[in-house]
Amino acid sequence: MRIAAFLVILLVAEVTLAQTRYNVSSLSEFKSALNEAVNGDSVVWRSGRYEDVFMDINVEGLVVTAESYGAVIFTGESKVEIDADKVVLSGFQFVGGDIGTDNVIRNWGSDVLITQINILGYTSFKYLIVDEDSRRTTISHCNFESRINLADQNILSILVDNEPGYHKIQHCSFRNFRGSGGDMGVEPIRIGVSSQAHLDSRTIVEYCYFENCDGDGELISNKAAQNVFRYNTFENNTKGELVLRHGDEAIVYGNFFLNNMGGVRVREGQNHFIYNNYFSGLTSRAIYLQNESSDPLDSIHVYFNTIVDSEEVKLGGSGSFPPQHVVFANNIFSNPKGVIFDDPTGTEQWLGNLSLGSLGIDRPSGISDLDPKLIENDKGFFQLDSESPAIDAAVSGFPPIPMIDGLEFDDLKLDIMKQIRPDEIDQKDVGASEFPHTVDVQPYATTSNTGPAYSNDESIFSLSSSVVGEGSVTWSPIKDTYRLGEIITLTATPADGYQFSKWAGDLDGTDNPMMISITEDMNVIAEFALPVTPPPLGTGSKGAIEIFPNPTCDLVRLVLPSGSPSQLSLLVYDVEGKIRLSRQMTVVQDYLEVDVSMLPAAIYFLTLRNARNGEVVEEAGILRLIKN
Repeated sequence: MRIAAFLVILLVAEVTLAQTRYNVSSLSEFKSALNEAVNGDSVVWRSGRYEDVFMDINVEGLVVTAESYGAVIFTGESKVEIDADKVVLSGFQFVGGDIGTDNVIRNWGSDVLITQINILGYTSFKYLIVDEDSRRTTISHCNFESRINLADQNILSILVDNEPGYHKIQHCSFRNFRGSGGDMGVEPIRIGVSSQAHLDSRTIVEYCYFENCDGDGELISNKAAQNVFRYNTFENNTKGELVLRHGDEAIVYGNFFLNNMGGVRVREGQNHFIYNNYFSGLTSRAIYLQNESSDPLDSIHVYFNTIVDSEEVKLGGSGSFPPQHVVFANNIFSNPKGVIFDDPTGTEQWLGNLSLGSLGIDRPSGISDLDPKLIENDKGFFQLDSESPAIDAAVSGFPPIPMIDGLEFDDLKLDIMKQIRPDEIDQKDVGASEFPHTVDVQPYATTSNTGPAYSNDESIFSLSSSVVGEGSVTWSPIKDTYRLGEIITLTATPADGYQFSKWAGDLDGTDNPMMISITEDMNVIAEFALPVTPPPLGTGSKGAIEIFPNPTCDLVRLVLPSGSPSQLSLLVYDVEGKIRLSRQMTVVQDYLEVDVSMLPAAIYFLTLRNARNGEVVEEAGILRLIKN
């Protein structure tokens, strides 16, 4: 034992000595660091905004991170490929880029950690793809949001090989993917493809949050075998549900399905287990067992769930391939929007279930017509009252939940809130939660505890608008506050003789109206260009304005030619084209003095316009200011 311990100490010492930190602030510096770096080193991007950065990470054990989480923003054609093992990628934002049919992040490596990443408003193929060669990739505390293009391209894709991947997706948020639902292919998560249905993935998706993901009917598309979906929240998704497509032996437990179109749809496969879940406010169906010819359902197990205020459970009886060996055991069905069940096969096995409301089918002996006496807790979720007939009322006779090699998960030893259930079946409570409640029933994953730590405070913003020149800008929906990534529609109304030119954050856009995704500190600014054939410029000819001191840290003076307009509009742009300062100014003794102390250190460009008629006094981009 002493020899083994000594060898470990030597190994740790060797790794520690090898660690080197490379600070970079350009693609060329990153490439130089990559050429020198070895296992255990780190490459740290300095805070800033970078365009068209392709990080091809091929050094094993390399940490690639941001100087300050969230303060490094990549845009344009920026993307990442990881083709080495034990890489850590952390702390970056990818915002507003356009890489066409390429992927924002692609990983071939094994034992890779991708964490604290925000991808927002990109035009791309996948936001993140984990290839077949990868094993044990962990994706944690990331936000995936508002992809611009709506083609058949899912957001996070896990591919599967002949050996299980054992990947984990945890504490991530998926938000604001617009679309018409259906089979558009904009699934937030897809595990496997149809040709990989016979392969075991053994991927775990846990503690993730899905909201306003309407780009496809499938919030998660399960297309491989032996995956676990637990402790996730699916909320306000008006067109989607968790879907078990191809592949067998899916485990679905501890999830909250709230105010969605649906809860769980089982289209294909055998030996699925759905238990300890909470369903509420579902507008189309809570659970849907399909009658599907391609891979008919067999051995579907639905245990210890609580379903309230939702549309029916569809049982798949209509058609030539009805589900076989379906077991509903110890569930609560309460206060349905219509009926509780629809389209029975007549072969379902019912054990220990309680119902309140119109059943919709002939009542079998395994569904008792008893009010489960649910009470609403302070968080707005229903749990058992002390007088509930569900207490100590579970019955046996249902198939046990099998274990899967290499995965650990609860098999009804705990309830939905991880309270211990009694070992004896007749002492377990019916439904998702046990009484008494040491922890109130409530979702684990919320909008404020998923995604990157630097933006998990719900990121609430108000919007303001400012029009340069003449005209107006409006947006919808109109609300007091907006979330990061929320989609709004902007409409410009130009004045007569003017044409719409620019939005902040979209320098090339000329569509009217247009959709944008809110980013931090977004100040909605519309600029209206001069008429297509502008009048001749006045006295402020190109190159005639002097600017000093330059660089500066606080005040800058602009010396104007004599005869310049007395009232000017000053615009200060950053290198991304965003207007950082807009002021109406009066010329005194042929100069302007401008306080720029509030601007971050960077390079800026100044434009001056005649405040009366909008005429450009100095061509944009000629006046360059360096702020220290």
